[in-house]
Order: sequence, then C-alpha cells, then structure tokens
Amino acid sequence: MREEFEKMAAAGKVERHHIEALVQLTDTGFCMHRSWGFGRIKTVDTVFARFMIDFDSKAGHTMDLAFAAESLKAIPKDHILARKAADLEGLRQMAATQHLDLVKLVLTSYGGKATADQLQHVLVPDVIRDDWKKWWEAARRELKKDGHFQVPLKKTEPIIYQVKEVSLQDRLMEEFRAAKGL
Repeated sequence: MREEFEKMAAAGKVERHHIEALVQLTDTGFCMHRSWGFGRIKTVDTVFARFMIDFDSKAGHTMDLAFAAESLKAIPKDHILARKAADLEGLRQMAATQHLDLVKLVLTSYGGKATADQLQHVLVPDVIRDDWKKWWEAARRELKKDGHFQVPLKKTEPIIYQVKEVSLQDRLMEEFRAAKGL
C-alpha cells in the first residue's frame, strides 16, 4: 500500500507526511477515533482517496484519507479491541480457562496497567457473559500468586503487569518496607 499512497502524494491527493500514518492504518486494519471509538477499516479507495470504516456507532462510514491520517490512531492486531472484533469466541475460551493470559492481554493493550473497573468495562458483556464477580475473584487469586502482576488493595488503583517476575518473598519484603508504621 505504501507505493499507492506515494503515488497519491505525487498526484497531490494526500500530503507526504500522512503516508506513514496511512500505511500503519492499512497494515493493522483497526483504528480508534476519539469521538466514534473503535473502528475496523473495511476498504481503501485509492481512486477517491478515502477509507470505508465500520465504527461501533457508524457502520459503513467513509472518511477522507488525509482526515483519517490526522484523526485516527492505528490499533495493533493483538490489542484487546482488535481481538474482540476478530476472534471473540477465542477470547471467551481464554476467559474460561486462562484468566492470567486474558488479564495480561488487556493490561498490555493499555500500556501495562489498568484498574479493575477498566478491565470489567472492556470484558463485560462481550467476553465474559456470566457472573463478573465470580470470574474476577478467581482471576484475582491467580494474579496475586503470579509474580508478573502487582495487585493493589484499593479498587481504584491500577493492576500493573511486569515483564520480569518478582518472587512472593520479594513482594512481601517490599510491602513490609513500604508500610508506614508497625
């Protein structure tokens, strides 16, 4: 697609600084708009210089390529929203059997941390259709045992995913040192 966009830039249909953003959008196929939310790019029309995008609230929306390059953010294919759009059933199976992997996917999609409310907002009702509280309690127990996750005591604080595993002993010593008083 890069060649097509460069031809369009040479013809004056798009500007040169938009090419990289347009290539990213077409490679991933998914995007985020600040007002319309998550969208899936359906077609690229190089003749009329526009995308056809299915947003959650606007199916079949056409958008000029220059405007799309400025207003859309490309979403990678392994992002939780893209996975929900492409493989919802696979995510439901993951939720049933692999709690840690699903939570890790959501956390890495949002920069390594998210609150329990944000997790619930992303997963319910699409991925987790049953009782959220029951699922979350089981997942939370697993998260506390695993050394890759920092699970806060307060609900409003974010759960943090760490690539390097921290042993239970090290975590307890860190909490002991961080305590304000005995």
